[in-house]
Amino acid sequence: MENNRAFVSRLPFLVVLVILALATICAAAVQLSDRVPLSPWESAVVMEAVRLNAGLPVYETAHATHMYGPLLTVLLAGVFQVFGFNVLAARIVMSGFAFALAILLSAIFCSAKSRACWGMALLLFLGINFRTNLIFFSTQADGVAALLAIVALYFWATPKSSLLLSLASIALFLCATLCKQTSAAFALIPFVYTVMWRRPLQLRELVPALAPTISILLALAAIRSIWPQMFAAMVTIPASIKVYPERAFNVSLYLFATFPIFLIALWSIWRSRHAITPLERWILSALVVLIPISIWTICKSGGGYNSLLFAYLAMTALFVARLDGIFGWLRSLSTQRSFVAAIAIALAILASFFLQFDQTVALLSVRHGDEKYDTAVALARHLDGVVVSPQDPTIVYRAKNYFGRSPFFELDTNAVNGNWPNELPMAILQELQQADRVIAVRSYVPTPVFENSLPAGDSIKFQFQN
Repeated sequence: MENNRAFVSRLPFLVVLVILALATICAAAVQLSDRVPLSPWESAVVMEAVRLNAGLPVYETAHATHMYGPLLTVLLAGVFQVFGFNVLAARIVMSGFAFALAILLSAIFCSAKSRACWGMALLLFLGINFRTNLIFFSTQADGVAALLAIVALYFWATPKSSLLLSLASIALFLCATLCKQTSAAFALIPFVYTVMWRRPLQLRELVPALAPTISILLALAAIRSIWPQMFAAMVTIPASIKVYPERAFNVSLYLFATFPIFLIALWSIWRSRHAITPLERWILSALVVLIPISIWTICKSGGGYNSLLFAYLAMTALFVARLDGIFGWLRSLSTQRSFVAAIAIALAILASFFLQFDQTVALLSVRHGDEKYDTAVALARHLDGVVVSPQDPTIVYRAKNYFGRSPFFELDTNAVNGNWPNELPMAILQELQQADRVIAVRSYVPTPVFENSLPAGDSIKFQFQN
């Protein structure tokens, strides 16, 4: 009878996990098979890695690069050294880090639990992909930065007496920051944990907890002194982007109201008769840090749903950590009530990960110019004179080995009052004026400031949809 009740209560979860698994497989099949850049930023970011491999400067005053950390460029350059200039290979490798992140988190929270718990945790962490604009299937640095930061945090949280392990943790915090700057927030978690949970609070515990944060600040100070152009791209330019604090309340409401499994996890802790475990204490400390930093990031001009990745990771971690308590509560109910409660929680899981599924489907169904990309490259190859394609610089690079500029990076670098300027920066205007032909690429990211600045006459010849 007890086994039958357990099976009935877990049946809705099995259905949800099958849906999550199928959705993840379908998304991976689409995103990890498209060999052309999936977005204007992807095409521009990979070209920075190509510049590095060619021995050209990536960080210089006259050249605008991306606002991620420099390790992203190094990682992509390494992929291209092995596979050649293959955007799909780069996307698959970066997605591998995201899958490793989900596996690592599942291992941390399900180390002493059943394989069913491992599988459920893995699919829940992968499900975050559907709330973050499919960030796990892109060449962006979010996944690898989170992976490095969580490994660093795990090393720090592990009971230890080894100085080497502490130094390895600090080094990984630094590497995470050099992949994506906002991942530096993870380095604050040891300090917050100490303040929240250590009683009595002692200075000899508080000061070492600040070591990761202080190390990052010292590293940034060294970069500013040794390589000011890199510091500008990493810190100065991102800091100049306008933040809209008035959006914070609506974003917070959206975050909590549309991710009900987090509320279930909080309820489970509140009703639990057992003391909060050390693992749950670390998660709660992470929530105190990562939720505000994620909200702040998405409130910046141009912020997207991928900015909430760190918050979603911590919120999902709390739910996974409370699975035993939730299942224990379900077992305490009658068979009928357990089944109804399980359906309600399963629906909460579906709502948490598929609330924006219409946007996900749009991203998966949009054509990325596959059937036209090769034609554009071939056309550019046979054109005389200077040919440029700023909106997708990979086209002319493949055709003529030309390292063009990205209007997206130039607009970020030359922001006015924290937003993109109303006119193209001079560097892009000069490139357009010197070109004999311009290949314009339309994408889901409108750039009217670029189209309006195109020279009239014979210089505009070809357009295709991205």
